Amino acid sequence: METGSIRDDIEPLLAGAGLKLVELVVNQSKVSTQVRVVVYRPEGTGINECSKAHKLVLPRLQTLLKQEDFHLEVASPGVDRHIKDTREYGIFIGRGIRLLDKTTGLWTGGRIVGADEASVVIVTAEGELTVAFDTILKARLDYSQEGA
Repeated sequence: METGSIRDDIEPLLAGAGLKLVELVVNQSKVSTQVRVVVYRPEGTGINECSKAHKLVLPRLQTLLKQEDFHLEVASPGVDRHIKDTREYGIFIGRGIRLLDKTTGLWTGGRIVGADEASVVIVTAEGELTVAFDTILKARLDYSQEGA
């Protein structure tokens, strides 16, 4: 089963519990299967949220993967997560971020206030800035920017 279809199945399950699915990675080999799920809740993502997600996701994954025995890891994104997918910008609206521009090599920091399929909007000390995804070399969450 493809990760995308598993994501489509798991995402609403977690949303019903107030959690957002940030990342889903399924690694299958001949001898084992490992699944990593990263969940987020804007009010805070701690051990209780990870435990809740684990309890919700485990039986569904057993059905989807047609396996009883696999390793499931559920984690929070952490305060300095590297953004791996453009859909994460929308998940982290309200959070601080630092972006590295491909052309200038300069970092820009601010707070995410919006995102669509092509760009992210951040508020910096100088004002609102729209940054196209194709100009971003790297991005990571940065809680120190949340006052911007």
